[in-house]
Amino acid sequence: MSEIPVSETQYDYRGRRYSYHSGGDDFVRVNVESGPTRDEFPDALELHDDPREPWVKLPFSALSAYFSQKVTGTWHGVPVSVGPRVKRGLERGMVTVWYEGTEPDAALAAGMSGNQNDGWSALVAPDEVEDVHVASTRHPVVRA
Repeated sequence: MSEIPVSETQYDYRGRRYSYHSGGDDFVRVNVESGPTRDEFPDALELHDDPREPWVKLPFSALSAYFSQKVTGTWHGVPVSVGPRVKRGLERGMVTVWYEGTEPDAALAAGMSGNQNDGWSALVAPDEVEDVHVASTRHPVVRA
């Protein structure tokens, strides 16, 4: 399976973007690739170095911006947005795609499941998504 970006929120810390993990009123947790260190994250309120899910808790005051990243493409000929990547289990590495069109019959014909209220989606291998486009919008971090 190939790696493609996913739609997500990212935070800029010291010139590098990190994916959103969770957050609170005055802090955010961001995902990191491997065990975080104090040298790498001197402003960290907490370091979580579990190799299955490493993250860092940072105060909003240490962040310079956040980004809304939307990834779109086509899957089985229909327009989709690319959602989260599965991190564990047998479906690890797969991504959720959400139908971005307006014709429910097209989503169903493409193999998606869902309904008009919740939308249509499918869990797919990343290399099945074609014509991938990434749009990223920068936002200021609002200090609490």
